[in-house]
Amino acid sequence: MQVDDTGIRLPRGFSGSADVLFDGRRVWSFSVDRASSDPASVVWPKRMKRLLDGQVEVRVVAGDREIFVGERQFGTSAERLRLVDAQGTPIVVDKWGLIQRPFEDRDPGVIDAMADKAVEILRVMRDDCGVEGWIAFGSLLGAARNGRAIGHDSDIDLCFLSTASTPAAMAADLWRIGRALRRAGMRVTHASAAFITVRFRGPDGGAAGIDIYITFYLDGLLYETATVRAPVPLEALLPLRDIEFEGRMLPAPADPAALLEVSYGPNWRVPDPSFQHQPGPEIVRRFDSWFGSLMRGRRDWRHANATAATAKGAPSEFAGWVCDQITPETTVVEIGAGGGADLRRYAEGGRPTLGLDYAVPAPLARAVRKLPGAKVDELNLYDRRDVLVRGARLARRPGPRVIAAYRLLETLEPDGIEAFWLLTGMALRSGGRAYVGGVTRDRAAGRKWAQRHGTGRVHPFSPASVEEQVLAAGGRIVERSGFDRAERALRGGPAGAWRMIVEWPERGSAGAGEVAE
Repeated sequence: MQVDDTGIRLPRGFSGSADVLFDGRRVWSFSVDRASSDPASVVWPKRMKRLLDGQVEVRVVAGDREIFVGERQFGTSAERLRLVDAQGTPIVVDKWGLIQRPFEDRDPGVIDAMADKAVEILRVMRDDCGVEGWIAFGSLLGAARNGRAIGHDSDIDLCFLSTASTPAAMAADLWRIGRALRRAGMRVTHASAAFITVRFRGPDGGAAGIDIYITFYLDGLLYETATVRAPVPLEALLPLRDIEFEGRMLPAPADPAALLEVSYGPNWRVPDPSFQHQPGPEIVRRFDSWFGSLMRGRRDWRHANATAATAKGAPSEFAGWVCDQITPETTVVEIGAGGGADLRRYAEGGRPTLGLDYAVPAPLARAVRKLPGAKVDELNLYDRRDVLVRGARLARRPGPRVIAAYRLLETLEPDGIEAFWLLTGMALRSGGRAYVGGVTRDRAAGRKWAQRHGTGRVHPFSPASVEEQVLAAGGRIVERSGFDRAERALRGGPAGAWRMIVEWPERGSAGAGEVAE
């Protein structure tokens, strides 16, 4: 057996589940289901791989059997390797390859705080929305086993039954709940039209979250997210009954075992941190068509932006170019603020500045509070509701304004690019300019760049391809440079920097925010 920077080469004939421990603490679990007698390998999850730098004792155990133990050097650091977040909270990589903070490694007060928050959320759903929710998935699993949260779990799951007849109406139910929770002072993130998360800080300073999912019946089958489509009778779900969870009595399905078996199989009573839901592709495709996803690459961008915000790098030449063309009174709305280096440049001298990003990291939010006239907020270009609301608000913002977006469009999928120009056209409908730039790479080069910097995907992008979208949004490109370099980069040439100025004709008086000649 071999363990190195790439992953784990398993013993011949190995199959089943195993846990990986660093210095005695479980950090990842995996499973191998194979009939071949040839050795198999598992690679480190990408979010874990970028953290592997230092010395640590590695143990791999399968049940009570130790199949590997040894000291290993990852990367080049001579320090002891510890997988922790910025607050020092121990983290693990879960079965989906995502960074999580397991209950077993956190202060017991975290579970209490999350359970109290779940009670509050269920109350708001019931009193303000007339919706009865219940604990579900891993939370229900722990409650049914011993009345407690599962040690390797990291959040609390809630569900509610929508009786709406269409996916759009079901999504409206969820958005109604989201609005009620925001009115109650909670921070709500939409992951899809069928799934939201309430985010808050635990008493240990680490992130905490409670997920809320839509469930519904169609053609006699119960749907729970994209993982379950099964013939569960309504009597197994309703009426709800109370079940003990962390010293509290919370609502649960009428027959918890029936729900847990369709989610986790007949062996649901046996703990298995590596267990993965394996829905058929037809379930996933149908669910995605109904409810979409608003989280494309978001976790990677959150990590990349937090890293950049902590590093506090220098602003780009692009930001200086924009500042040279606008007055100190002109509001700059930066879309794709990232780690905030350019945002700081725009905000110099107290210029009013608004930074918008798909994944605003906590270090940037803290830093912006110290910048007079600057604010930062989240914007999801894959959420058309968010785009339309934000566009309307920006259109009503007083005074001259410009839009700035650097190295944004090449990170977006086509519907995100379309939404960017829709938002820009709304924000500048009374006149103004958008300063847009980026760096084009071909597909292979973009993939390598994203892997090296730990970001979400970087797509091959042609700035010339958006001219029709610009015109449809009411603007016109009045200045461009680097378009030819970008086209050569798409054909395999070196990365090509480009930029453009898009102008919206003014309605009424002059003054789009440019420095007068």
